[in-house]
Amino acid sequence: MTKFTDEFVIGANYWPRNHGIEMWKEWNYDEIKSEFIEAKRLGINVMRINLFWEDFQPKPDVISEKAIEKFDELIKICHEVDMKIAPTFFVGHMSGENWDVPWREGRNIYSDSFMLRYQLKLVRFFTERYKDEPAILFWDLSNEPDNYVKAESRHDAWLWNYVLSNEIKKYDKNHPVTLGMHQASLLTDNNFYPEDMQEGNDFLCMHAYPIYTDACIDPVNSIRSTYIAPFASKLTQAMGGKKVLLEEFGATTLMMSENIEGDYYRVVLYSLLANESIGAIAWCFGDFSVGERLPYNSTPFETQFGITAADGRVKKAGLEIKAFSDFIDKIEYRRLNPRKCDAAIIVPDKYYNALFVGDDYTPERNFRVLLNSFILAKEAGIDVELVRADGDFNRYKMLILPSAYRKGHLNYDQWLKVMGFIKNGGTLYTSYDGISIEGFDEVFGVKTQYSMVPKNKTVSMHCEELEIDLNYRALKFNKRLFVKPTTGHVIADDAEGHPAVVVNRYGNGKTILVTYPIELYLSYMPDVYKADKSYLIYRYAKELSGIRYDVSVDSPYIEVKEFDYEDKTLIIFINHEDMDIKSKINLKDVKENRNNERIQDLITGKQIDLESFTVNANGAVAILI
Repeated sequence: MTKFTDEFVIGANYWPRNHGIEMWKEWNYDEIKSEFIEAKRLGINVMRINLFWEDFQPKPDVISEKAIEKFDELIKICHEVDMKIAPTFFVGHMSGENWDVPWREGRNIYSDSFMLRYQLKLVRFFTERYKDEPAILFWDLSNEPDNYVKAESRHDAWLWNYVLSNEIKKYDKNHPVTLGMHQASLLTDNNFYPEDMQEGNDFLCMHAYPIYTDACIDPVNSIRSTYIAPFASKLTQAMGGKKVLLEEFGATTLMMSENIEGDYYRVVLYSLLANESIGAIAWCFGDFSVGERLPYNSTPFETQFGITAADGRVKKAGLEIKAFSDFIDKIEYRRLNPRKCDAAIIVPDKYYNALFVGDDYTPERNFRVLLNSFILAKEAGIDVELVRADGDFNRYKMLILPSAYRKGHLNYDQWLKVMGFIKNGGTLYTSYDGISIEGFDEVFGVKTQYSMVPKNKTVSMHCEELEIDLNYRALKFNKRLFVKPTTGHVIADDAEGHPAVVVNRYGNGKTILVTYPIELYLSYMPDVYKADKSYLIYRYAKELSGIRYDVSVDSPYIEVKEFDYEDKTLIIFINHEDMDIKSKINLKDVKENRNNERIQDLITGKQIDLESFTVNANGAVAILI
């Protein structure tokens, strides 16, 4: 795996423009080579290739010689063009439609011994034949397999993934193996859990699109949409414990302008780098000219996801990939060492089922809460990651427990760990959504009175200390907490004068309690982040925790990431909103040691005056100090 992760993967998912999923039936060597050359010119270093199952294994005991001949020609193209590929097995789902191998006859591909036997045959054939092939970057077991066949249990999904992964590794010691999971694995209980897949896979993959989830209700070039892909990568890594490749992301220019799609690409690429994903593979290389065919006939918006147009013109998204690739080459990615995160958001223990808490405590609910907590942390200037409830908290100065509910969020032994973390000097931020646990009152310096659903459709808070007024749209089934302060200090009241935010000292540490599930509220409020100031509560918690960075900005829209770069520091500034941001930049070392020196932006090559620093709308700036 060391060799694989030495480079940031910059890729595209590939079907030929004029053939789509009929690539293997309508094989055209010259067209494919020409399109690979185009991709190479855009700085792409890998193409993800789908091995349409019916084309490669027409019968259970037959592997198509004609299809293998074409695959060999594809390998030849890779050598001629200097391109790598990521072959994906057992493709039965593509762009909203399913195609079955005729011999499956309703058998479950994950648990049926007949199906497992002949799937093993196919991966064994490929890995024995191509184990020493340098053009292959990694093997992918399937593309969003739950869209094709439902696994009856998480154990069936684990078995299938584990058995096939280990069959590959038995014959091929050179290429890592993964699985093309998608955001349904984070938004629903589809039985493909990252923690299960990591047992067989060398690294994890995630496919994330803001346009395909109701958890995102904003334009794609705004802060919630541009954070979904890096957040999904971080969440998958926390749940699975292995590095993550964002294997699919993108948008269709049938839903938005090419300029807006390109802006979205720019922000996501730099933010994936900032959030320690190991790569980004666009969906997809080209727009398609075969809209009358399935799957495009029934999902017509799928024809224009390309980073290039059907006539070969490079769209703005493709230009952004080229610019990002040039930047990665310039900085020598393998020399970067990201600064560690001092804060973490706790992932609910029962992420996929909170037992009998209620029908609305679903994976989507958890995704919503964690996503919006992640955004608030980023707005507050906190370099944050996610951690499992049973994980190691000792690495952090601050823990975030957003919209915490009563059963399934934290077990009692996990809560005791949190209490120990605070006693030892850590800071805990918690917002309430029903959490009821021994020691709660003592930790937060309150006396619980009762809880109830807010009476009004809106919730208002006033915080004199932070000089902010906050307003939320309340939800019907989510309760707020009524408390009386004991040792805690109230810094914000609601509209009725009840404590809304309480700060307390516990042991050697500090706590902040918000008596409403504000992260969940925000998740249902469209385009809310252009005005909302909730991040100032997170920033207050950061200051209590003693977290300090060498680099900081005033604007909540600019994400900042520091990398150690030999004896220097690489700093990336990413503007997640669609407006120019002029922000005060605190660069201590620069101001003390290089008074008013103009520094070069490594992305554009332009000189930057740090005293009047602007990051363009959906822009990125990188400097080396």
